Amino acid sequence: MIRRFEIYGVGPDTAGPGVGALETACRRCGEFIPDVLHSRVGRDISDGGARLVWEHAFASPEAYRRYMVHPFHADVLDRYILNDSPQRVVVDDGLGAGLVGYTCDGPVFDLSAGVRRLVLLRLDRSASPADIERLTQTLVDGPADDDQLILSVVGANTLGAAWYDAVTPITGRPRWTHLWEQGFRNLDGLASYRDGASPLAEAERRGFVGWHNGIIERAASLHYALDDPAS
Repeated sequence: MIRRFEIYGVGPDTAGPGVGALETACRRCGEFIPDVLHSRVGRDISDGGARLVWEHAFASPEAYRRYMVHPFHADVLDRYILNDSPQRVVVDDGLGAGLVGYTCDGPVFDLSAGVRRLVLLRLDRSASPADIERLTQTLVDGPADDDQLILSVVGANTLGAAWYDAVTPITGRPRWTHLWEQGFRNLDGLASYRDGASPLAEAERRGFVGWHNGIIERAASLHYALDDPAS
């Protein structure tokens, strides 16, 4: 399965109805393109530099390709997103994320309600596979250390190759190499986790400095309340 996020900012002069129309188009996309699964929309309520998050998934690479060439994508979604469209309502997000995603064996990310937090990580490219595996397992096991964290999924960012680090664009190096999805019952649960004494929360507050052999070079996050998929 392909897990995918589109993350946008919204221009300061953008009219509200246009943003709402894009949100509706994203939310209802699966009605017109059956290959779009687990489609949810959220408005970033952190200070991460984004505004609109569309999370969704595809059963296979073939399903993803069908989505990319579907008329609803070209005729509806693109009118609010493409740079040369007069109806464009979005701008690049402040995180350097834009389009990110990973592959997984099934909908391990599924969260029916609550708050989703997406932590963007850049790992040292020279880190050993063993170090990456140990880090991944520590993050995945997070709910065992903090009961406020009800979901924890990690994946290598396989959809971000075109989103380069703003400091070193020539290298073609993705800004974010891994994604860490977290789930909480509500905003109070997220706040309790972030202020709590679990090893994960303490590592985050330290900026992951020196943690797991120091392989996390950079991190950023955003969070949003999940919408009602039936709305």
